Amino acid sequence: MLEIRYSEKKKMIIKKYNRVLFITNIFKYIPWQATAAMGYILVFSLLPAFQTLATAAFVDSADLVFKGEQAYESVFLPLFCIAASLVYQNMMPMVNNLISVSAQNQLRIVLKTQVVCKQTRLKYQYLENEDTCDLIGRVCQEIDRKFWEAYVNLLNGVRLGINIVSMIVIVMAYTWLGGVLIIAVSIPLLYLAELMGGSNYQMEKDVESLKRRYHYFGQILTEREYAYERKLFGYSSLIKDKYKKLFNQSYQVETKILRKSYTHMKSGSIITILIGMVIMAILLPSLERGNMSAGIYIGLVGAVFGLVQSMSWQMSSVVLGLARLKEYLKDYQAFMDMEEEDEACTEPWIDENFLFQSMEFRNVTFRYPGMGDDVLNNCSFQLNSEKTYAFVGANGAGKTTITKLIMGLYDTYEGEILINGRDIRTYGYAERKGMIAVAFQDFARYALPVDQNIHLGNMGEYDEGQVQKALDKVGLWDAVENMKEGIHTNLGKLEEESTDLSGGQWQRLEVARLLYARRAINILDEPTASLDPMAETRIYELFRSVSLGRFVIYITHRLGAARIADEILVLKDGRIAEKGSHDQLAALENGIYHAMYESQRKWYE
Repeated sequence: MLEIRYSEKKKMIIKKYNRVLFITNIFKYIPWQATAAMGYILVFSLLPAFQTLATAAFVDSADLVFKGEQAYESVFLPLFCIAASLVYQNMMPMVNNLISVSAQNQLRIVLKTQVVCKQTRLKYQYLENEDTCDLIGRVCQEIDRKFWEAYVNLLNGVRLGINIVSMIVIVMAYTWLGGVLIIAVSIPLLYLAELMGGSNYQMEKDVESLKRRYHYFGQILTEREYAYERKLFGYSSLIKDKYKKLFNQSYQVETKILRKSYTHMKSGSIITILIGMVIMAILLPSLERGNMSAGIYIGLVGAVFGLVQSMSWQMSSVVLGLARLKEYLKDYQAFMDMEEEDEACTEPWIDENFLFQSMEFRNVTFRYPGMGDDVLNNCSFQLNSEKTYAFVGANGAGKTTITKLIMGLYDTYEGEILINGRDIRTYGYAERKGMIAVAFQDFARYALPVDQNIHLGNMGEYDEGQVQKALDKVGLWDAVENMKEGIHTNLGKLEEESTDLSGGQWQRLEVARLLYARRAINILDEPTASLDPMAETRIYELFRSVSLGRFVIYITHRLGAARIADEILVLKDGRIAEKGSHDQLAALENGIYHAMYESQRKWYE
């Protein structure tokens, strides 16, 4: 398990971020929306106290008017105040919703860009680890909504705090015991709410992991790319059971969270209602003695039960939200603290004077972070530019790991990797990207025009002539030329006028992209593994015929494809067990390659 550890300094950074940077960044990203929302909330926070005093003034004035002790005009001002507060209370939420939409749109632009750039710069190890993938998902999913709701929650906390304090001041002006009771009950309720918020967030982490998994099975059940095999193999019921099991587990955890929150709020509500009734009873003697007017009594009764509502539901909900925010910001800071790859976002730098001569692994030992066993164990070999090479071996032998180390996706290995006698770590990341091109087994099918699919291989100056040459070399030019828009035809199924390619054509397009990249070192890491052995061999032979003068490494577990290489290196237990030409290795009757080839011979005969 790849662990994310925090030093004391980092813990202080997280604490500081919670209290300061979150608000600072909100005002930095959405200044006018944040200010407008704050103004709206502050006015709302004073409304209960304002309405209490206005109601008391109106009842007292009306009473005096009925007694003939005041003119009826005296009720106009308090009545206007009540009406104005009600209009504000009913009309402004609509305006606030418009502010909310604007704020989330702006945050989506800023924060999505921020987290996408961060993800692009992350060291590759984080993308292959389940724990960090879950963390990235929790932080980045709907980040705009989470930030805005967190800010609104903070403002609601301020609103309710002002609301409660102002009402307690009014209550204590007439009964200090009532105010003390409210404070005495509210503190433990809020403390429990904070503890529950942290606990709920931890359970929500488990829910996110479950959701990520059942969403995957949901894609298999619904997305088009799986449709043929769903129909052919009829596996929908099996996948549906897996989806249902994970969904039910997620539902049970979410129900538990809601049940705990509801129980806490309801118990708090019952307690505060009882306190409200006690305060009403305490105030009655003052009303009877004439120390309090009927208007003040009615206003206080309404205010106390309004306070009960705030204390039992709204404030508990706010504190739960604030506790979740605290935990979320820890995750956010952990995400932002993840190590980045220098020059990860820079364009590949192609040194026109670079001439590949040799590559060497010297006693390289490597294990993936969190794994106990070495994938490569004291692995050594040397490759030179005059030959093409193939790495073969069983699944898990370390073939793709060698590719990742050459590309610089991991640098936590022991030993040395040299290119032209120079340690690969001394080359800049942009420089390495400019000298190496790879076609992976799980290559991407981009829903872009044909020429842009090719241009992705080399994002320097666009050269339509080179695009056409690459397509012609892989035998795709005739098919592309007959498309409606030629090389500008959209591929895939995203656009209405798009044209989809067959599996073999997509693979040829991948090879064309590799050719257009014009790199000194080219690696084909089983990009044709989904094809049958004969089709894979034809693709490799195609690449060999069109890549003359380029250094090429083939990585495969199918030996028919490996035959086209000048030299074959056999991996076993993380090191080179055999090497030589196909004929040399096939002649070793007790050799690993001989046994593998004999088991696969029928594929090619």
